[in-house]
Amino acid sequence: MKFFEKYPMLKWLMNKYVITGLSFVAWMIFLDANNYFIHSELSEQIENLENDIEYYEETLEEERELLNQLETNPDAFERYARENFGMHKEGETITIIEFETDQDD
Repeated sequence: MKFFEKYPMLKWLMNKYVITGLSFVAWMIFLDANNYFIHSELSEQIENLENDIEYYEETLEEERELLNQLETNPDAFERYARENFGMHKEGETITIIEFETDQDD
């Protein structure tokens, strides 16, 4: 008992309630199926999925605007067809120029 008198903090730490509480905290942080590390990974995945949702909502809005323009404006429809599908009018000749990019493959 002189050991506990010399270190009163150790006496407090050896209390059964403190030991039980510290064991519970250690279990919840490290050993439980839903421990801190798994929870942080899941939170990161949720954040990434929310970013994806935001990106796709913006893309969807842009596509809706493009669709509206293509449905209402024949000139926009023609321009889109020429730029993206290489379509042309009769008697026209289209030349597509592709630039080579420097790649270190």
